[in-house]
Amino acid sequence: MAEIKSFCTHAYHAATLCGYCGRRLSFFGGRLDSKVKDFIVPLSKGGSDVPENVVACCKECHLLKGDYLNYALLPLFLNRTRLLADIRRYVREVRQVLGGHSSLVDLPR
Repeated sequence: MAEIKSFCTHAYHAATLCGYCGRRLSFFGGRLDSKVKDFIVPLSKGGSDVPENVVACCKECHLLKGDYLNYALLPLFLNRTRLLADIRRYVREVRQVLGGHSSLVDLPR
């Protein structure tokens, strides 16, 4: 188990691409492509702050995902790959609903 924690922690720190959309991550704060720590199972939904539950993503995907969690996949919590695939699908669908807006900044007020 210690090997998994070590790998996940190293993977987060070494990440250069968003875990959801694949965008290149920036290390400068305040931008939509800046690196953010996101929880696969949100803390508000009972997730824990452990390395296996953390993924590096861009700020935009972090905002689009919010506290999304597909409860049907919870029994498969150990299947991290399946949970990430479901979150990627969800983020893609939210972007399609937003239409031609490339980012949250482009939305009309």
